[in-house]
Amino acid sequence: MAKFKALILAGGALFAVTRSAAAADLLPPPPALEPPPPAAAEFGGWYLRGDVGMGVNATPPSLAVSPDPIAVGIAGGTLAADATNNFYNPTISESGIFDLGFGYQFNNWFRADLTGEYRGGAHFQTLEVLNEPTIVGTNTSTQQYADFYRANLSSYIAMVNGYVDMGTWWGVTPYVGAGVGLAYNKLFGLTDTGYAYPGDGNYYPTGGYSDDGAKTNFAWALMTGLSFNVTQNLKLELGYRYLDYGKFTSGASHCLNGTGTGGGFSAGACGGSSYVVYSKNDLASNDFRIGLRWMIGEEPAYPPPEAPLVRKY
Repeated sequence: MAKFKALILAGGALFAVTRSAAAADLLPPPPALEPPPPAAAEFGGWYLRGDVGMGVNATPPSLAVSPDPIAVGIAGGTLAADATNNFYNPTISESGIFDLGFGYQFNNWFRADLTGEYRGGAHFQTLEVLNEPTIVGTNTSTQQYADFYRANLSSYIAMVNGYVDMGTWWGVTPYVGAGVGLAYNKLFGLTDTGYAYPGDGNYYPTGGYSDDGAKTNFAWALMTGLSFNVTQNLKLELGYRYLDYGKFTSGASHCLNGTGTGGGFSAGACGGSSYVVYSKNDLASNDFRIGLRWMIGEEPAYPPPEAPLVRKY
């Protein structure tokens, strides 16, 4: 009897195993594994670029006059030691920006370019007041001289720039960059309108003009922004730049002489000699730009994925 039960159990187990094997043969084949995404192809090549924008002055200029009228006046005995000379509300208005350049894309992460830039349309103005509370001699009334300066400012800037592209998501690439170069700053059309109160109870008009002045400076910049893939070769850039582009100076001054000689203006009428107005600190600007980059040649496309394995039964 025991042997009979063992045979029945063994037969049942064999039947179950046979049925499981048959069922496994009827299951569909497992799905093919998806191939891994292809790595982005490294690429390089030349490109052209152009930008337009607006520059907003970041810091007011700190101004001075050379020769210093205070030092000259005190040394010459025409001004007392307590005389002062100050500039009030020196301002530079916004500048229009236009640049062109070319560069090279070394790989997916780094590119560099050389740009030539023109900045124009900026207006400079300030009020200079020389004040002497105590006049040398017997006259103790205050004497004052005021000059209101207006001028135009333009700059020509050449920069070498480098950029790090920080990856691309949905066609948008953030970047950071830096640049160094030279800036040629030109102050032109400077006019001086003012008055003099020498302490005798009378007021006198003063004024004049200055020759154009220019100064070449070291320039540097820090940048950040976003670039957009318009097409495979065309990139649109929206960028911000902090630019330090050096100092400026006027040319020699010519003042009203009251005689009509030499057209009514002369250098000697400017307190005895001609002078220049200049900035002691660097010009600095917050620049907002929009530009285009055109890649010369085509970027290689991603390599096609391998064909999936086809199983035939």
